[in-house]
Amino acid sequence: MQYSIVVHPFTLIEEIRNIKQELKRRIGWYPSVNSLAHFTISQFKCDSTTLQEIQKRVRDRILNWEIREILLDGFGFFENSKTLYIRPEKHSCLYLEQLFAAVGEQVRAVVAEAYICTHPHLSIGRSLKPEQMAIANRLFNNYSGNFVCEGVMFREFNPERKQYDLKEFIRF
Repeated sequence: MQYSIVVHPFTLIEEIRNIKQELKRRIGWYPSVNSLAHFTISQFKCDSTTLQEIQKRVRDRILNWEIREILLDGFGFFENSKTLYIRPEKHSCLYLEQLFAAVGEQVRAVVAEAYICTHPHLSIGRSLKPEQMAIANRLFNNYSGNFVCEGVMFREFNPERKQYDLKEFIRF
């Protein structure tokens, strides 16, 4: 099975959904339009026994991790992946980078080929065509938001829905 570990900005879910829907109204369907707002920490494939080992390692590592307010301060673009995203401000980004590294270390200790994100971001749209990127760039240039990061969510890919299902929330 395919899994991911993410940070969900629970208090911003509806707001981010509205941003994605506005983009969809302007440019049409695009990959990730229906995905729940999240910051991807890791993605990997493994069996259920290996998943349990990863969950235990992550749970032990982030036990008593500092709960912190994350500030988001604008939109950004990854030109190479044609992705529009919301970025965390500098101090929030450093906090998320440390969390991602700590979780990623535990995942890679079990699944060496796991993907670990090193640039925290909240994707709005990915694999956008050049004309879609141009429209998105005109539409979205200012953003300010915040949420409290108090844990990580394990998700399991649902091949029928082609979306991830929430599996387990591990609180700090």
